[in-house]
Amino acid sequence: MNNNNVTVTISRAVRDVSEVVGVCEVVGNATSGNNTLTSVVFEPAFCGLYGAAPSLAPALILLLVCFLLLAVFGNGCLEPGNYFLVAMAITDTALALAYNPIAISSLAHGRYPTGPWCRIQAFFIIFLSVLSLHSLLCVWLCRYVHIAYPLSYRKVLTRRRMVHAMCLCVLVAAAPAALGVSPVHAFTLGAVEEVLQSFEQPQTLITPCLAGPEGTILSVSVNLAAMLAIVCLVTLICYETRRSQTKHDQKLTWNAQAEDRESKMQAVYTLLIVVLVNWITWLPAFVVTILLKFGAVSLAAASPWIDVATIILQSATFSDSLVYAFRYHIYRRALKKMYREIQNIFTDA
Repeated sequence: MNNNNVTVTISRAVRDVSEVVGVCEVVGNATSGNNTLTSVVFEPAFCGLYGAAPSLAPALILLLVCFLLLAVFGNGCLEPGNYFLVAMAITDTALALAYNPIAISSLAHGRYPTGPWCRIQAFFIIFLSVLSLHSLLCVWLCRYVHIAYPLSYRKVLTRRRMVHAMCLCVLVAAAPAALGVSPVHAFTLGAVEEVLQSFEQPQTLITPCLAGPEGTILSVSVNLAAMLAIVCLVTLICYETRRSQTKHDQKLTWNAQAEDRESKMQAVYTLLIVVLVNWITWLPAFVVTILLKFGAVSLAAASPWIDVATIILQSATFSDSLVYAFRYHIYRRALKKMYREIQNIFTDA
């Protein structure tokens, strides 16, 4: 950009009908030196569910608070099965902390964050979402090794290899996140809408701050690859489970570990449910993104559905823990443990 001193001003605080020229659009000014350019620009505060009905803000805030509590409490109750399950619980909790408080603040004040905070959120939203999904992929890989190689899985899944795999997951997650917030975009003064719709600006008050298109495309690509790899592992695990009934060595091993067979199969079915829930939570956002990408719907028309898809997507931060809670009664055990500890405190006092 040749002109470095560009100032963009938009009135966000006053919801005056005279300022709104269309859904998601207001009149804004961009100034450079002595030149001022007035243009119709995109404004997230007038988009989405909040833009359509600001009275919904308290209900949306309550919903996001419940989501945050479920994510923190639910993932905190997960018992550490392996490194990757712990990593998935931690990243889901961190993802909820990176998204929900800012979305709640945006709804409460009717404006979205800007500057460094927005860029930080854009980075961590991509980083944590990719890391969570690849941690789930590693959980499935560990389960496959347990099923296919019951006698030698300890030699295959060494601590060093698991640490290396976790580091690789971190690198895979960091690459699209870093690319998404890097200053790789060049704007011109004449394209005021591009300045206003930079990668730091969210689409609505509920959606998180946007990363650059390069980082977004890369993150979607690696997540899609991880989901397809998970489907392949599911197929292999089902195949190995059936084959173990007829293969001599496998059969002897399973008979020797008869007391552990039921728990292994329950773990497989639990992971199947987790994968199904993940596909359900990702599908609405994927459909809306495709429709917007190919111009089937406009951003203004799709903005309420973007909010709905975002809310469903954020439920993925605690849906895994809910599945484990119903399958293993972890919430009940956690509450009983908390009750006993509180009882011991009063008894000792």
